[in-house]
Amino acid sequence: MVLLSSIKRAYCRIKNYWAPLANSQRSLFLLLGSIGVLFSIVSSPLQAQNVVELLRFESAERSIYEQEPVQRLIQARLTVDGLTMVCDTAYRYLDRSELLAIGNLQIETEDAIIWTDSLRYFSKNERSLLRGRVIIEQENTRLFGTSVDYNFEEKIAYFTNGIRLEDSTGVLTARQGTYFEVQDSALFIEHVQLLTEDEYAESDFMTLARITKRSYLSGNVLIDNLSEQQRIRADSIYADSTGFRQLMGNAIIRTIDSAANDSQDDPTPEINTPDINTLDNPTPEINTDAEFDTTFVFAPSILVYDRDSTFTFKSDSLSQSWSTNFSTRSDSLRYDSEIEQFTLTGQPIAWYDNTELNAQTIIAQTDSNELSLLYLLNEAFVTVRAEKSGRFNQLKADTVITRFLDGRIQTMTLEPNVTILYFTQNEEDENDGAIELNTPLANIWFVEDDIDELAATASQGFVFEEDSSLSLRRLEGFRWSPDVRPRKPSINLEYRFDAVPNQPPFVFPLRFQQYVNDKKSVNFNPK
Repeated sequence: MVLLSSIKRAYCRIKNYWAPLANSQRSLFLLLGSIGVLFSIVSSPLQAQNVVELLRFESAERSIYEQEPVQRLIQARLTVDGLTMVCDTAYRYLDRSELLAIGNLQIETEDAIIWTDSLRYFSKNERSLLRGRVIIEQENTRLFGTSVDYNFEEKIAYFTNGIRLEDSTGVLTARQGTYFEVQDSALFIEHVQLLTEDEYAESDFMTLARITKRSYLSGNVLIDNLSEQQRIRADSIYADSTGFRQLMGNAIIRTIDSAANDSQDDPTPEINTPDINTLDNPTPEINTDAEFDTTFVFAPSILVYDRDSTFTFKSDSLSQSWSTNFSTRSDSLRYDSEIEQFTLTGQPIAWYDNTELNAQTIIAQTDSNELSLLYLLNEAFVTVRAEKSGRFNQLKADTVITRFLDGRIQTMTLEPNVTILYFTQNEEDENDGAIELNTPLANIWFVEDDIDELAATASQGFVFEEDSSLSLRRLEGFRWSPDVRPRKPSINLEYRFDAVPNQPPFVFPLRFQQYVNDKKSVNFNPK
């Protein structure tokens, strides 16, 4: 009994001694338990899926969204499969690997920054749906859209409802497009428009490899070279960074008369190249009303070389050119803008006014789009139809050089093996016979396109009295083919689409505006 009483008293002393400590431990256990419950809400499912890591949030709770259990995060900053994002609200679906982020969303990847109104992310294949105001920035490039399917694993963005690409050179828009971030290339489909400081282009389809600076446009392609005042149209066009372009299918090059343009209001707009680091990047509307047609060149295929200030092109298919007073047709054509020279080979024919010229090679020298010199080399033949009599004055030689002044014929030199058949008229403008002359060298002077004087060396000739049969006289090699003389192309070279909008079709998100302002404050300049 004494022993039992001692044990009881000892137990009471131990119990009284440990009671405050036990109460404290019990409170601590309750607190840790509460934290454990919250931690299990936030962390346990996340660690199970190994998808989301929370960096910061104002509140987190379990709830039901779209009839599914979710974890709802407010003002969250988190990482998903290596992506860092911040948003107003995020819903993490607990029964499947999917995340929905809504409101003022900014996503940062290794190579790009993305802004959007909403993101639905599927972690199994790292695919996402970006909706609302979507902006993607990679180095010196910004892309805008309202509906973008983005593959974060392959880094490919599919713009399903409009795409706008801006960089330091200009703006490119289309109704649909795909951007390949790794390759820095893009595909544009339907209503494609490109605007830079020097050029406007439009087509139905375009592929762009930005690293190698190559592009391919197809579907009723139009390129307006604003600095050179030329318009180009073809079924498809390939271009690269060297200035080379291949025009394929119904190719046309039209050169606008700069002299005529100087007398009119300047139709070339002032282009402000968009700065991707400012919110004010106007793309002006281009005036296409003021046009001054001077020269058209058209062929099935044309190769263009545009280097610095030199513009050259060539065609090895049936080529034709047309201007108000001069046109050509040949199997091969070359043009060099530095010396303003056309070279025609392959059964070439040239026409000006009522004159047809044939030779093995024809070289036309121009000055400010006005014909200044015309060389006929090898088997040259010139046929001039007299306006009043309708008879054909004919000149043939190995070489004929014709000089023009203000677009009108001034002199003509023929050598050697020259033969001239010229029909004369009396003072009453009546037919008065003909003269046929053979000489090694002849010089002819013209006044208002009519022969005023002829000089020949060591000549032999014949004089024919007037006879009705004279009108049928022809020199050997006579040619007259007005039926194949080119006509002015009837194809429409006006723009099909409205002007490129000055801005993307939405107000910029707040986080993007802050990003731009921060860059401006540190004087950021793109490469």
